Amino acid sequence: MKTTVKYVVLKSLDYQLGTPLFQEEIEADGQYFDQIPSTFEYQKLKLKVKSKELKRVYLAEENDDSQTIIVKVVVI
Repeated sequence: MKTTVKYVVLKSLDYQLGTPLFQEEIEADGQYFDQIPSTFEYQKLKLKVKSKELKRVYLAEENDDSQTIIVKVVVI
């Protein structure tokens, strides 16, 4: 399934509240939401996931499933 994952910073000295950190588009199954790690590194920053939001869409006329995941993180 087409999956868009957007990472947003909630709290950091280097970023303003709500700053989009990065976005990736991947092919993933429906279980990917539960597989996102609680901490990870990005550009030498250690990030902790504070919340995740999931939105799934099925377009019947195109027979296409897609999902968007918004991951809100803080720098630790």
